[in-house]
Amino acid sequence: MHFNFPVRAASVAAAVICAAPPPLAAGPYSTASDDPANPHDAPVPGFTGPHGDGKARIIAGLDDEGEPLIDNPGNYVNPLFFAWAANVVDYVPPPPPELISSSFSNPALALGEVKGDNFDVVSLGDMGAAAIAAGDPPGTITLELARPVHDLTGADFVVFENGYISGGNDSGTGAGGVFAELAHVEVSADGENFTRFPSVSLTPAAAGPFGSINATDLFNLAGKHVNSNGDSWGTPFDLASVGLERITHIRIVDIPGNGSFADGLGNPVYDPWKTSGSGGFDLEAIGGISAMMNYADWPLLDKLPADQRGMEHDPDGDGVPNLLEYAFARLPWLHEPAAGLPKLRMVRDGVDTFAELEFTRDERLADLTYEVQFSTTLAAGGWTGLARGGAGAPLAPLGGHAPVIVETSASPIASIGVLRKVTVRDDVPLTSNDRRFYRVKITSDPNP
Repeated sequence: MHFNFPVRAASVAAAVICAAPPPLAAGPYSTASDDPANPHDAPVPGFTGPHGDGKARIIAGLDDEGEPLIDNPGNYVNPLFFAWAANVVDYVPPPPPELISSSFSNPALALGEVKGDNFDVVSLGDMGAAAIAAGDPPGTITLELARPVHDLTGADFVVFENGYISGGNDSGTGAGGVFAELAHVEVSADGENFTRFPSVSLTPAAAGPFGSINATDLFNLAGKHVNSNGDSWGTPFDLASVGLERITHIRIVDIPGNGSFADGLGNPVYDPWKTSGSGGFDLEAIGGISAMMNYADWPLLDKLPADQRGMEHDPDGDGVPNLLEYAFARLPWLHEPAAGLPKLRMVRDGVDTFAELEFTRDERLADLTYEVQFSTTLAAGGWTGLARGGAGAPLAPLGGHAPVIVETSASPIASIGVLRKVTVRDDVPLTSNDRRFYRVKITSDPNP
């Protein structure tokens, strides 16, 4: 179908490869919450919508009639995520088990969508000084994603802990710092061999059991971003950092924060230590971004009525059928007449003026071809291809034409790159033709 759019399981003892560390001078790294312009690890909101990025839609109590009171009722789970952790492969907290409350020892709590609920977590458990000195391994959890995650542009998956901004001056950086229990992240393409993300921890001293730390001192360590008390932000990870093109499993390895464990550069890692109850790293969710997709598997279809999921349907009544909502990274349930749709403008270059078409594409869509075409007549058979790209690849010139094609990120968050802003400038100046029409043709291949 096309539309034309005019103007088993790995054990803890399995091999772990440590990737080369990033340069120490790369920071400062991102703050604990909303920091969209940070070029290193800009946090990713778990929720978005009219109440603002990172504002979780959560139950905030009950009214007088026993009905739930909802904070941020118009917000929704960030549609950027195409795959969540779907299966617990292994959960190995350190002994003794009584250090972890039973309410925080269910690994299934780490599955599925982020909830922004700081009690909906599984704890990996902290370790005491004797266990650390004995060389006991820290707590781990290994999860399998709902679908493979690939190395695409920008961050490929996001880890959500339940850190929060400290309101006290117990120790560490004091009020305003983040109470963050940190963990290493390891990934695998086969569930057997894992590679650890390079990491940086520049925290200068111990934080104490209830202290806070400075998130800008931390890189590629899960847990540095807040996800509690109504704020929901996760830590992004880019597979380019470990040289893997595709993964199916993610392992989280707790870091007891007394300084006995090191980052990728050999620096001691400090975080609040020692903690109990929900001690150690508390995993809330893992969201996969870079999952290749066909229309039939598009997660946003689940948000639509069963009889409104066809490519030709328009459930939100904004005149844009579902296929184009999919192609241009829009929300099929939200009435938004223009967002992401092709825009035509005139661009001056030297003495000539050229037509330039801009639109958004999603490099995760394996079943789509985007083709920019022009016509001088608008006749049904009179359209000529100017540029084309398919199966997630960038557009390239067609048929001897030499348009100027530029792709940049379409996301306001620096760590996100899978949504692409595409501009295609015609190579023929407008002055050479009486008229020239342009369109973007979207073609879907159900078996890419």
